Amino acid sequence: MNGQTETIMIKYYGTPITPNRIFDEIFEDGRNCLIPFPNPQNLKRAVGKCSKIIVDNGAFTLWRKGGNIDWDKYYSFIEKTIDELEFFFIPDVIDGSEEENDNLIFEYFEKYQKDYDYSIKGYCGINKLLKKGVPIWHINESFERLERLMNRFNYIAIGSAGEYRDLGTDKWHKRMNKTMKILCDKDGSPKVRIHMLRCLNPDIFLLYPFHSGDSTGLAQNHSRDGWRKIVAGIEKYNSPKQYTFKKYYETGSLF
Repeated sequence: MNGQTETIMIKYYGTPITPNRIFDEIFEDGRNCLIPFPNPQNLKRAVGKCSKIIVDNGAFTLWRKGGNIDWDKYYSFIEKTIDELEFFFIPDVIDGSEEENDNLIFEYFEKYQKDYDYSIKGYCGINKLLKKGVPIWHINESFERLERLMNRFNYIAIGSAGEYRDLGTDKWHKRMNKTMKILCDKDGSPKVRIHMLRCLNPDIFLLYPFHSGDSTGLAQNHSRDGWRKIVAGIEKYNSPKQYTFKKYYETGSLF
């Protein structure tokens, strides 16, 4: 892709990354990182090295391993670190009901601005906690919920869950093709900024106009594959500015 058709996708590398020497090598040039609330041990080092820092709420860890998250403690952590963050994910429940997830967003607004006007988009002039919260829409949720989020937020994260938990499958791409019809205009240009959770795979992000994405692949595999090789395989690619709608996923035919 040339500079006219691609956009610089912001790539966030999940942590913790150990040992500290490797973390310092990876981020000495100002790469961006994701700090997980359940294990924020790299935060202090990240503040001194990373260009952008985001915080994950830990819902995926909870979904995978079980347990509970104290959202009051999460918000307390966010309040203490907000000046260092590009954004943070509003609490969510993977494979929870839409009502559960809507309630968590309502509680977020209620906590930080009880008189928040849901009709206002952009959050100009309101506090940092409201400016930097990003909601998560799960791909198995309704498109009605996605549209509601788009009316309230200009930055939305997509999480793969339920029957679409595995990224990159034909079923997943078919669902994403429908999703792009909501998120993009008729020309394929995004109406809001899109963050793709668990996705720094060029085979996927080369197809979608993601503003940003994250992955723990580097943290998991650097000792085996070497961090330079992993990073090089990610950073030489970027997302397209526009999505190309796939008729195949609607008709099942290439023609």
